[in-house]
Amino acid sequence: MKRIVRSLATAVGVVALAAGTATGAQGSEEPAATGWARLAHLSPDTPEVDVSLTGLDGESVLELQDVGYGDVSGYARLPAGTYTAAMRPAGAPADSEPVITAAVEIEDGVAITVAAVGLNADLSGRILVDDLTAPAAGQARVRLISAAVSSPAVTVTTSTGTVLADDAAFGTATGYSEVPGGRWTLDLSSAAGTGSTDVDLAAGSVNTLFVLDVDGELNVVGVVDSTGTPEAPAGGVRTGGRGLETSAGWAEPLGAVALVAGLAVVTGVLARRRRVS
Repeated sequence: MKRIVRSLATAVGVVALAAGTATGAQGSEEPAATGWARLAHLSPDTPEVDVSLTGLDGESVLELQDVGYGDVSGYARLPAGTYTAAMRPAGAPADSEPVITAAVEIEDGVAITVAAVGLNADLSGRILVDDLTAPAAGQARVRLISAAVSSPAVTVTTSTGTVLADDAAFGTATGYSEVPGGRWTLDLSSAAGTGSTDVDLAAGSVNTLFVLDVDGELNVVGVVDSTGTPEAPAGGVRTGGRGLETSAGWAEPLGAVALVAGLAVVTGVLARRRRVS
């Protein structure tokens, strides 16, 4: 199954050119206002789609192809302004009617996740603000996005009792929690069942955990949003929830924090699942 590597490579060229132009225009002038955006497909019964992000001038700044459930792109660094995100069936003409559209506002210094969530018959777009502030020394920051249709609400706690999500409603993102960097066991509870999974949360990293429906079971897919280092990760690998095998990214400063645009896996498939009686 083809992934979105080719289209991401195109996006790299577009964004890198824009970044280079902005850098060359610096000097005595104020740096251009920029933000970051990434796209996520969180609709379990919607087939693969093509997704585009287009500016007011009608020019696409990001185009992704064959995006499937559980896929999350890397961040694109974009000039501040208004854009339109559009999702079409994979292979559909670019001028065909989109399945869903959403207005996207890129703000200076702000990172967002633009997600399509819900069942196909009731598909909606959600814009989630990502906080990539670096955690305290030795800590990792983590939040959860609930995207499992089988679970109207999900609760996630660590083996030490730290609550990461308390009845998190479908289609919402929790706030961020900080835990010591390392390997953690998470306990999950929802209407679909209970279980546990292990995650690796590196010290200095900011992470998002996506709760998904995969093959009739709950599945947790982890994405590293930022590592706090000036180097982007080499790229993501296949996950149990169809996470990207490869993604491109850009490392750019946001205040004192170096943001890493990329995708990496920090968790495995939900294990030891038992049905709720």
